[in-house]
Order: sequence, then structure tokens, then C-alpha cells
Amino acid sequence: MSGQRAFVAVEVADKCRSRLEKLLPGLGREVKSRMTWTRPENWHLTLKFLGQLEPDRITAAKDALKGVPFEPFTIRPGGGGVFPGMKKPNVLWVGLNAGGPECAALARGINEQLSPLGFPEGRPFLPHLTLGRVKLEKGDDWRKLLKELRKVEWPSFTVRRFCLFRSTLRSNGPLYTELAAYGPGARG
Repeated sequence: MSGQRAFVAVEVADKCRSRLEKLLPGLGREVKSRMTWTRPENWHLTLKFLGQLEPDRITAAKDALKGVPFEPFTIRPGGGGVFPGMKKPNVLWVGLNAGGPECAALARGINEQLSPLGFPEGRPFLPHLTLGRVKLEKGDDWRKLLKELRKVEWPSFTVRRFCLFRSTLRSNGPLYTELAAYGPGARG
């Protein structure tokens, strides 16, 4: 398949990435399942996955995203969960203790701007930050792990922009490249 994998996301502040970097070794020791952990430098909150796009679709998406209403807001990660459920989890994630409704409103605005271009709305939006993907489940006590995860204190940060990213899949993990940024904190 040609084209570029693309998604729209909010970048996570460095102070949260540092917290993740300190948390991962402990999680890695606690979890028996084979996992692919999120690299701190790649940590982001996905607002919409666009899939494989040809250059003209990327250009159209870039232009459409300029129309998304956006005001800065504060996020504070917290809690956690697994997708799709405890019996056979595929993804371990951290939720939001603050900023969830604002993220959901931003995701709705993105959908509204992109749907006329033929981008489907997809699954209902649940703001989350992926910690890791379960590659081979080995009977972990996910409830206990989530209870511990809820005790983690995450710093809050202000979201001043959202971005369109390209995702290049590589053997040592994906490489994310910013294609465009939107909002008062966008470089431009």
C-alpha cells in the first residue's frame, strides 16, 4: 500500500514523558506478558487516526484542519485501563483526570472538518495515552496493575496546539514526523 500513515494528536509535555520514562522499568518488571512499551519520545494523545493517505489527501486534511475551533486547555493524566477488556487486553493505557471533555470536543471538531473529505468518524473517542501493547498475554493480574497505576501522580500541562503527524513504521518502533500544527502554540 502506498501513501503515508497519518494521524492527528496532542503532544505530551516533556514533564509527563519524563514521568513515563521513570515508570516503565517498574511496569516492565511487574508485567509477565510480552509487551511493546511506548517510547517516551513518541508519547501522544491521538485525536484521530487517518490511515494510509496519498499526498493529495494529506494536503486536503492539512487545509481542513485549519478550520477546527481550538482554545488552549489543561490536561492531567491519571487512572488507567485496558482495551478491549480484562479477559484479553491488547492495550494498557493512562486516562485523563483533567482535560477529557476538552479533548473530546477537539476530536469532534476534527471529525466535523474531516468528514466532508470522506474520513469516517470511527470508534467513539475515549481520551487515553497508550503505555504499551500486549503482544503475548501471560496471565497478569491486570486489576492489581491498574490499581497501582491509579496511584501514579502525573503532572498537568497546557495543550497549546494539536498536530497532524506522519507515522513511519520501522523495526525499532515507529517514527513520528510533524506535518502541520494548529492553534496559538503552533510554530509557523
